Amino acid sequence: MGIIKHTYQFLFIICFYLVSSNYVVAQNNDSLKFKNHVVVKGETSYGIAKKYNIDLNLFFEANPSATNGLKRGQILRIPLTSFIDSNEPANIDTNLRKHIVIKGETLWSIAKQYGVKVEVIKNYNNIEINELELNQSLFIPNQIADTNNIVSPMVKNPSHPLLSSCDTLIIHRVKKKETLYGIASKYNIAIDKIIKSNPVLSERGLQKDQTLKIICKLLDCNEDSIFIKNEISSEINPSVIYNDGLNISIVLPFLLDFSDTIFKNCEEPSICLLNKKTINSLNLLNGIHLALYELKKSGYKINLNIYDSEYDTNKIKSIISDSAFQSSHLIIGPIYSKNIKFIRTFARTKNIPLITSFDIPNQALFKYPSFYKFHPSKATQIKSLAYYLKENNSKYNVVLLSNKEDNRSLSYANVFSNAYNDTLFLNDSTVINDSIESIGIKRGDNFHYIQKKLSKRDTNLIVIAAYDIPFMTYVFNKVIELSNSENFYKSDFAIAGFDGLFHMNTIDDLYKNKFRLQFVSKGMIDYSTDKVEIFTKRYNKLFKMEPVKSSFIGYDIVMSIINQVYPIEDTIIPYNGIFNNVSFENIGPNSGYENKSVKLYRYKDYKIHQINNN
Repeated sequence: MGIIKHTYQFLFIICFYLVSSNYVVAQNNDSLKFKNHVVVKGETSYGIAKKYNIDLNLFFEANPSATNGLKRGQILRIPLTSFIDSNEPANIDTNLRKHIVIKGETLWSIAKQYGVKVEVIKNYNNIEINELELNQSLFIPNQIADTNNIVSPMVKNPSHPLLSSCDTLIIHRVKKKETLYGIASKYNIAIDKIIKSNPVLSERGLQKDQTLKIICKLLDCNEDSIFIKNEISSEINPSVIYNDGLNISIVLPFLLDFSDTIFKNCEEPSICLLNKKTINSLNLLNGIHLALYELKKSGYKINLNIYDSEYDTNKIKSIISDSAFQSSHLIIGPIYSKNIKFIRTFARTKNIPLITSFDIPNQALFKYPSFYKFHPSKATQIKSLAYYLKENNSKYNVVLLSNKEDNRSLSYANVFSNAYNDTLFLNDSTVINDSIESIGIKRGDNFHYIQKKLSKRDTNLIVIAAYDIPFMTYVFNKVIELSNSENFYKSDFAIAGFDGLFHMNTIDDLYKNKFRLQFVSKGMIDYSTDKVEIFTKRYNKLFKMEPVKSSFIGYDIVMSIINQVYPIEDTIIPYNGIFNNVSFENIGPNSGYENKSVKLYRYKDYKIHQINNN
């Protein structure tokens, strides 16, 4: 019995030892894989991952709860593993130089440093993407590239590291309680890619109201040829749609390098926002992309080249000398007047259609027959208002006012008068019927002379042929005074003019509604229509964000100009747009084309109602 007892005690000790040993081994193994970290105030997931030199995705795998943000005192598990990529070519060409990537460098900056093309560096180093790692070894060939490579288009031959042929750039404004993990999930991209596009995150982390550059892949995009559909391309007239596709060049001020500099030197990311021109250009580009995406479904084969015009006219000159740009079949942009002058001269020489979102004066179209103006001029707008009122003038006593201190206002008033007045020819003499003459006034003038023109029976329609806010505010306030005066409190008043009247914050909506404000506009988005709802859904699906005004304009610009110069059908019909309809008309011999479509609105019952069919 004693022997059996001692035997059980011995077996128990052996088992305990084995279990204890296994526990210690397991504990030691676990200690080799993970280390605990206690979160302190101000720390971010990225900062902690960087501190321990581990991949951020690996960090989140070990700490799933961190995807919802970190709290002070939270205990995290830090994987103590590292990955070293030592793949280097065994044989190094004596004509190659070795370059070690340092912080902040990109393929673009390295290519400029050594005077070689980006694609050459990628080919020599078997790189398929535009992203580099810190301390990565690159081999640079001793060959000098053509300096025109500096302006190689950002899409066809990516000259900027942010974009490749099927990429689009989205600006995301960080909301309260958003995390990098949540943003990455929303756009279906890796967290480290967001950080590489926004280096400031490595220094400051994520903050409310910060703007992030998010690079997303376009849906259904062919890397070899942007927006191509070969199976139905034969349906399109080959004399119009070129065998190798339409070469469309986009020239806009993205200012991406400038934005990178802002973020790099920014002390507080939440107040160092992207340049407004950058954001507007990117939103415009997204609208263009959506239009091209839909043209692809119609059978168009399109090769897209995107150039960053920046602010520099020298950059424009370099773009013009680029071989890809010189083979353009259509140019969209730029948006600065000096840059436009260079591009329109090139477009006229090459007979290339050119259209811009910039609201250029009609004079810019003279002697430039390939130039298209998307926005109707102020003169065209006020003329459309005159024609409309002329057809509906039975109930109005029209009083036309202009700012005599502004030559443009005087010219708008003259255009209105000429369009509104009826002209009869009797026995070789000219007679004006229903003549309306402009009354020129300035701020501070009394309305005694104007009162003589007012009616106590008909509705007095005050037409303001001016666009400057101080003058419009002055006239509006004088009309308010008249409507409340002893002589005219029973009289009816209405006001008409440009859309600046409606957008004025200096006048209460109560009076805009009281005077049934009528205004002309170069375009406005009616969010209640099915067309806008469909566009918004398609846009959101493609870019995972809501469209803004410039997105709608970018879409309309592409669809209208393609409809005009490269239509599928032989007959060109006016384009029924979203921001505005488009009907291009030639402004004169050997000159360009202006969009003559104008929208007219009335503000009634505190709602905007379109009152013409455009």
